[in-house]
Amino acid sequence: MLFFGVVNEWERHALFFLGKLTRMVKPGLYFYIPFLHKVLFEVDMRIITYNVPQQSGLTKDNIPVEVDAIVFYQVKDSKAAILNVDNYHAATQLGACSAIRDMVGKSTLDDLLSEREKIGELLRSHIETFAERWGVTVISVEIKDVIVAKELEDAISREAAAEREKRARVKLAEAENLAAKSMIDAATQYQSNDIALQLRSMNMLYEMCMEGKSTMVFVPTHMSNNALPGIIGVRSIDNLLEPRQQDQPESKGAVEEITRPATELDNE
Repeated sequence: MLFFGVVNEWERHALFFLGKLTRMVKPGLYFYIPFLHKVLFEVDMRIITYNVPQQSGLTKDNIPVEVDAIVFYQVKDSKAAILNVDNYHAATQLGACSAIRDMVGKSTLDDLLSEREKIGELLRSHIETFAERWGVTVISVEIKDVIVAKELEDAISREAAAEREKRARVKLAEAENLAAKSMIDAATQYQSNDIALQLRSMNMLYEMCMEGKSTMVFVPTHMSNNALPGIIGVRSIDNLLEPRQQDQPESKGAVEEITRPATELDNE
């Protein structure tokens, strides 16, 4: 008398004859003798997704964290998976948990936050070193989340804000330096070219008039050409009075004579 069984496409059945493994049955229909043959294991050949529970530990810089991860593994050698280990699922999953805790202790918090892909690859290779003896291949290890205490999150956010503020100040200083150099170059150009200075003055007046929020009074000066104001507009009072004082030396002496003290006039 023969019995028959069916193996699904994603499975392998381990057929034993009087306690000895005879063969791994491939997908399809197969026959066996009851009481002499037994199917003791059914191996799933698909990729297994294992959501690793949160693993707590101290980082290399003594910061307590909790790490969430996902492990993707697959059975490549079904015979080794049932003969070399009691439960290849439990063995692979416990090995993943242990490897994650070990990696947390060897990494700093910055590494866990910024180099997740690198750490995931290191975990994959570490788990696969012992899982390959069970016929299991670790496809990928993904770090989902790194959880730190609320107080540490505030400190990390302040550190990031300070770093951004530092970069902003450096950029502002660089912009001020470039602006100063440009102004010096422009001043050099205007110093050697009066026409360029006058054109710049006209442009400034045009921009001021376009605002439409103020009243403009044009004051010609000795630096003006064609009744156009100079770059400054109005000279200081001292500069305006200086030509008049030079043209009227006698009146200046008369004023000094009038303002002499009365005691000096009496003595004379």
